[in-house]
Amino acid sequence: WAAFWTAVAVSFAVYFYTLAPTVTLEDSGELAVGSDHLGVPHPPGYPIWTIMTWLFTRIFAFVTFRGQPNPAWSVALASAFFGALASGITAILICRSGRDMLRSLKRTTELIGERSEGLICWASGIAASLVFAFSPVTWSQAVIVEVYSLNAFFLALVLFFAYVWMRRPSARPTFLTWL
Repeated sequence: WAAFWTAVAVSFAVYFYTLAPTVTLEDSGELAVGSDHLGVPHPPGYPIWTIMTWLFTRIFAFVTFRGQPNPAWSVALASAFFGALASGITAILICRSGRDMLRSLKRTTELIGERSEGLICWASGIAASLVFAFSPVTWSQAVIVEVYSLNAFFLALVLFFAYVWMRRPSARPTFLTWL
């Protein structure tokens, strides 16, 4: 989990620093208005994204730009938040899969030790997730009003759950034990 939190903190800090102050090009004006009024921007409507960003516009309603209310900044902050979470999920996925690959090689664990093995996995998870977070496409979409950061987060989450299931297909996930 240290890899997850480190990747989230670093990527969110950079995204926050480089966040667009208001509406930018593409669909950002339409998406910001749709989020602020809980409306349908354009087909397919992005209902999950609209609901989540509407919450951000309510939480950060106090933010203004040149004296005017600025829901676009709140929605861009939601993009940065979900982009940072996608980076964190990528870090934990790489860290855990790397640890499993190293542990499958018995001689490697004996040779370098569990502590060094954990450090290697942590560093590789952080490095790979930050390469993902600061790639031009991901970074450009995480600092403006756009839907792709939430999609990247959901994709990373699906990959993580698929990896967890691949490792133990018969085990019931701990967060579903109450069902």
